[in-house]
Amino acid sequence: MNLIHKKFKSDSLDGSWVITIGNFDGFHLGHQALVEQVLQDKDKYQTKGGALTFDPHPKKVLQSKIPFRQIYDNESKWEFMRNAGLDACFVVPFTMKFAGISPTEFIEKLFNFADLKKIIVGYDFNFGKARQGTASLLKKEAEKRGIDFLQMSAVQKDNITVSSTMIRRLLFEGDFAYVKKYLGRPWSVNGIIREGNKLGHNLGFPTINLEPTVSLPLKKGVYACQVDLDGKIYNGVSNIGVKPTFGGEQLKVEMNIFDFNQDIYGRFVRVIPQKFIREEIKFNSVDELKHQISKDAKIAANFYKK
Repeated sequence: MNLIHKKFKSDSLDGSWVITIGNFDGFHLGHQALVEQVLQDKDKYQTKGGALTFDPHPKKVLQSKIPFRQIYDNESKWEFMRNAGLDACFVVPFTMKFAGISPTEFIEKLFNFADLKKIIVGYDFNFGKARQGTASLLKKEAEKRGIDFLQMSAVQKDNITVSSTMIRRLLFEGDFAYVKKYLGRPWSVNGIIREGNKLGHNLGFPTINLEPTVSLPLKKGVYACQVDLDGKIYNGVSNIGVKPTFGGEQLKVEMNIFDFNQDIYGRFVRVIPQKFIREEIKFNSVDELKHQISKDAKIAANFYKK
């Protein structure tokens, strides 16, 4: 099994491990419960604790003609795992060849990659070609080798099962309050501020600019947003889209921060959508666009006042 070793605390595969397996897109409350169990058991077994995941997300490979909207970019996912306290994350490059291996092949590769003491999986875990491998099969094979196994129950919030699919839908619908419940944190677009072409400045609404590395699970449009800069929160309004008035094609997050004039190019920020205002549209003139931006900013400002 080819692995990319994301070193958090551990520098090697030496020693024994308790691991969890999954995609972990969003690192929501269900994923956090899996990792919390790993951390409890690694202390119990006196081992290291890790996660085995896949990149790119299997849906990107298996359903390549269908746009896949990822909840977070990979760097954010690694950060969540690191901060949760795992010793390492092991990343399997997901290819069509890997997707075609049988459950038996997957099992052999899994048990040969490290000295495993326990494997923990989620309620909907399957593996191998066409997801033919089941948790009960993996449990049986693990126990043959003296390895403990646990399949955890679904995590529920308000009697609803927490899942990445549900969170993607809620983000697209702009229901950020419920997303926060199921993630355990506000959702954000994270990245380094890049210098843009000054269009916002020329329109009288200077912006900070992020270029997401994944297809965002949002409608293209205008949002009331907050920005987290070094732990300090600022209010503003953002266009998340391609700027059709100017013939743009690349998805960008452009945020006008209210009452802010610092130079922060090259700084890391989190842009946190709070409310969907309107869909992105192509305007007939720059003056028409400026008039609409002014209205959008007022709507966002009123939202924060309330």
